[in-house]
Amino acid sequence: MSAILILLPLIFLFLIFRQSGQGWRSGILSTGLAWGTLVVLITELLSMFGWLKFMPLFMVWIIVNIILGFTVGKILSTSQIKLVNWQFDNISVFLKLAIASVAVIILIIGLTAAIAPPNNWDSMTYHMSRVVHWMQNGSVNHYPTSITRQISLGPWSGFAVTNLQILSGGDRLANFVQWASMVGSIIGISLIAKQLGGGLRSQVFAAVFCATIPMGILQASSTQTDYVGAFWMVAFVYYTLISIQDKKRVSYPLAIGASLGLALLTKGTAYFYLFPFGLWFGLVSLQQCGWKVWQPFMVIGAIALAINFGHFQRNYEVFGSILGTSGDYKLEVFSIPILISNTIRNIALHLSTSSRDINLLLINGIAAVHQLIGVDINDQRTTFPPGQNFDIHTLINHEDLAGNPIHIILFMGLSILFVIKLPKFPQPQRYYLAIYMLSIIVGFLLFCTLIAWSPWRSRLHLPLFVLSSAFIGVIMDKLLKPKIANSVAIIMIIASLLWLIFNESRPLVFNSKILSENQVNNLWTLSRNDQYFINIPKLQAPYSESVDFILTENCKDVGLILGGDTWEYPFWVLFKQKSDRPITLRHIMINNESAIKAKISPHQDFSPCAIIASGVAEINNPEIIIDQQVYQPQWSKEVVTVFIKHN
Repeated sequence: MSAILILLPLIFLFLIFRQSGQGWRSGILSTGLAWGTLVVLITELLSMFGWLKFMPLFMVWIIVNIILGFTVGKILSTSQIKLVNWQFDNISVFLKLAIASVAVIILIIGLTAAIAPPNNWDSMTYHMSRVVHWMQNGSVNHYPTSITRQISLGPWSGFAVTNLQILSGGDRLANFVQWASMVGSIIGISLIAKQLGGGLRSQVFAAVFCATIPMGILQASSTQTDYVGAFWMVAFVYYTLISIQDKKRVSYPLAIGASLGLALLTKGTAYFYLFPFGLWFGLVSLQQCGWKVWQPFMVIGAIALAINFGHFQRNYEVFGSILGTSGDYKLEVFSIPILISNTIRNIALHLSTSSRDINLLLINGIAAVHQLIGVDINDQRTTFPPGQNFDIHTLINHEDLAGNPIHIILFMGLSILFVIKLPKFPQPQRYYLAIYMLSIIVGFLLFCTLIAWSPWRSRLHLPLFVLSSAFIGVIMDKLLKPKIANSVAIIMIIASLLWLIFNESRPLVFNSKILSENQVNNLWTLSRNDQYFINIPKLQAPYSESVDFILTENCKDVGLILGGDTWEYPFWVLFKQKSDRPITLRHIMINNESAIKAKISPHQDFSPCAIIASGVAEINNPEIIIDQQVYQPQWSKEVVTVFIKHN
């Protein structure tokens, strides 16, 4: 029930923004930005004193609710607030059904998010693992870890989940951060479509396009971070578009600064995807406002920097760069043929099918293009991880690999049609649509220029598909015949059932792996523990049994020696379930930049009585020696070995 404290401010803030004159949709965007900034402020403030614990967090959110509640009370005592101004009288039956379909999609994903625990691969390695480390440390300060992504990558989603998890006592609300971001993105996209000159039909089409993105559907019930990043990017683009269209001033500098800061704090892709929109915004603002533009720009920059300052400072201290470590993500070489190669291979990720034969035809065609341009399709300088060959997977219902075939074909086809029919659009709508489309394309090309190709890159493209929804909605309405546009919307809605119901990680009916094993297990029949391991079921037994063994040894301080992509979070879950006393888990034997943190409190005095080794060569060692203390293997099964202190 304590988690209500963090959710109540959403209602209070919405009422305040509605009273200020904002429409209900823009009020939702502003509410999200204000709440997101509050989460950063509270998390960073408590972390400074090591107070990121239940009681301090409980008291701070109580104070926030009192202040906001008092403000709303004063507003309601003097005036009435109309929450929404829906008018359905003049809406066609088709549009009503389309809106209802979007609502059903949102509700089904919300149901999935409510039932399923976090079980995405990245969530098991670092998204959720860093949350429990922060909770244990009482701070979001960097800590020694073998999985540097836990500390170096944008932490905002983790901040929100940490607040929810501390106040709720578990991870049952963790998936809702992404789900709420999807809802906010759909609403924001309909507003952008309106700013691009789209009427009601355009806005509904934009919402349908956004709600039916396969990767979006799959991710929105997980603890991934791409949809959270997409929401902040949508807010940034919406408020900058308003400013671009304002001939006299930069509108909403506070909202622009907050959305930019939160986007950068959440996902590194924001640097690529927002750059062209920011450049457009900057050039137009300079033209409109002249030298006075420095004033709102100073406000925007100061807010964005303030939101990121804590994370930037922590990254610089450990990695020597405010961006942390780039790992193996960056492209090592650049040329026009390489850009063509990377662009084609990234587009191909969204054309995957469940048929291996069809995928092989596409692979062979792309290989022929590479021969033509003289580029190795598997060039290790442009491909991650090293040794990875170009491939198109058939696992189309997994949030790490799924493509968006209908949506990318629509975007490419309607973009070409728009260019052909450009004279049909009046000014200034023609200008706004053209630059908006180019900004999306440039953002994608920047990604392809700087980031190495990988089979898992399609998920990082999600914000671009979300942003493209507004453009598609307007073009569908303006250039396609009504019957054709309606048919396309219907196809997208019907096709979405494939990803809604047969999610590989969170199946409402079944997934392909379960089906191939002649079982009919799903979220309704699998236990919550089974669902944690649904992506790698073979890990469940060794993880669970290793925890049981350590608890029989009466050990409460456990060291972790893990590989950089090893699942860590399930160990925390199992220890919490099986032990009636707190168990401390810390990474040890660190050989990366974060090792400097092992020398300071609370890590320097840590002396484990047991060590879990997984995903590293040490699992086969006859002994491990730390500070002259010998640990010997006492239990082992498959990918996990437990070492016990030798007295």
